[in-house]
Amino acid sequence: MTTVTYQNKQYQCGNGSLLDSLLEQGVSIPFSCKSGLCQACEMKVLEGVVPTKAQVGLPENKIQAKHFLACQCFPEDNLVIASLDGETQNSRATLIDKVRVNRSIVKLILRPEKTFSYLAGQYIRLYQSKNEFRCYSIASNPDSDRDIELHIQVIANGKVSPWLANDVGIGEHIELSEAMGTCIYPDKNTHPTLFIASNSGLAPIYGMLKKALFQGDKQEFRLYHGVTDERDKYLVDELTHLSHQFENLSINWFDYSLVTDNKQQSFIHFALSELTAPQDWKVYFCGSPDMVSYGKKQSFLKGVSMKNLFSDSFIPSKTN
Repeated sequence: MTTVTYQNKQYQCGNGSLLDSLLEQGVSIPFSCKSGLCQACEMKVLEGVVPTKAQVGLPENKIQAKHFLACQCFPEDNLVIASLDGETQNSRATLIDKVRVNRSIVKLILRPEKTFSYLAGQYIRLYQSKNEFRCYSIASNPDSDRDIELHIQVIANGKVSPWLANDVGIGEHIELSEAMGTCIYPDKNTHPTLFIASNSGLAPIYGMLKKALFQGDKQEFRLYHGVTDERDKYLVDELTHLSHQFENLSINWFDYSLVTDNKQQSFIHFALSELTAPQDWKVYFCGSPDMVSYGKKQSFLKGVSMKNLFSDSFIPSKTN
């Protein structure tokens, strides 16, 4: 009999599915069909390995993010699991470097106290206090970088971002969540790939791009970075160096201030303008919700398959 830990409580699982075992022990878990079709019982494993059957029908990005279907999970080993509505295991990291990279973004380098697992493109929460936190995407490469790189967009009159930019000093500790998110770059990919980012949306794409290039992917990669103004461009030297090092990478910038109307729409059309054979491409969008929504729609209309569209919308907190 295996033990499953959920919301800091332990439950015994017998011969039935994980879903049935938890329901029988009074745990409230969303479900409907119990056959793996509706996927209402989708959960995430924090520790342990779920059987392959429990991930059948899920897209590759969710499989890599360790999601599974509780109704199809018959645990063979002990597991620690979480719902998808935010239960995480927190840890600590030390701030080892902080650099302002343009007029509104600060790059932080954090060194976790213990091994920190994440996938290229995921994000974490940084906590100012127990109830005050914000989500930031990881810009480092999980295959090679020991430290965690974040690009913090400093919001005027905000709470967490000015605290990180101005008050947290080198050597101080910051509490962070486990890695979350399913907009990730896989270990295996042969599709030509288009990355479209606006402002600090470059962070997760920078991590995905480094993973892709340094794991030896040979297909074509294109990066389009839209910025509010010429002064908001950053990582120019680093990206230029990558494009010189890898012939299959091209870098393009788009300055919103040079466009009078429909700035984000103009950016999307610029990024998609030379996309030939769109059915073969994967496209990643990271940035504002309007840009992401419009970009996905236009990509689909151009011929990109929905299964090859990935996105991470940067939604600002109402209290910043």
